Amino acid sequence: MTIKIAFLDCDGTLTKVTSSWEYLHRRLGIWDQNADHFQELFRKGQIDYYEFCRRDALLWKGLPVSKVIEMVDEIPYQEGARETIAALKEMGIYTVIISTGLAFLVDKVKDDLGIHKALANELLVEDGRLTGGIRIHVEYEKKGHLVEEILREKGFAREEACAVGDGEGDRGMFEAVSMPIGFHPSEHVHPYIAHALYNGSLLGVVGIVKGSM
Repeated sequence: MTIKIAFLDCDGTLTKVTSSWEYLHRRLGIWDQNADHFQELFRKGQIDYYEFCRRDALLWKGLPVSKVIEMVDEIPYQEGARETIAALKEMGIYTVIISTGLAFLVDKVKDDLGIHKALANELLVEDGRLTGGIRIHVEYEKKGHLVEEILREKGFAREEACAVGDGEGDRGMFEAVSMPIGFHPSEHVHPYIAHALYNGSLLGVVGIVKGSM
């Protein structure tokens, strides 16, 4: 069946930085022995995803939004990202980003590349500064539910959907579509993908999708 909708991860897929949260922490010098500890607690199951993000965001309380945008603007795109989205849209494919990354980055990528829809996690702002609060729209390992909701909303079948991602947080997204594509995928997602790209360019996605038509 022809692909009509493409779901895309952002961090590590459309961009070269695998975690926009970690990138900001490292740029601010508060990753080691600080934010990395929260990640360890989450991976051990000692805190849930919301608490993990809440603790992360509190470290940035009072940070000017202008500084966040400045750092986000440093994050480079993957090779072929712009051309890939343009080609998918030329093929009439509806494009959606589903990311656990920061909405500051994801919204920028959406607008810059002309992607139709994007979901990500928000840092709350008041008077031009981060409040330390968050609004979670995409939970870790729960992207599949969002894919299913969007498929119903747009009237597309699972067989008409592909997904492109790189990490274990994309597993649900991969399982919810008929054409799961890994871009430099981690070993954890190998059982859940039908195609894997290792050539450093996202343009391989276009060839895979065209091959299904």
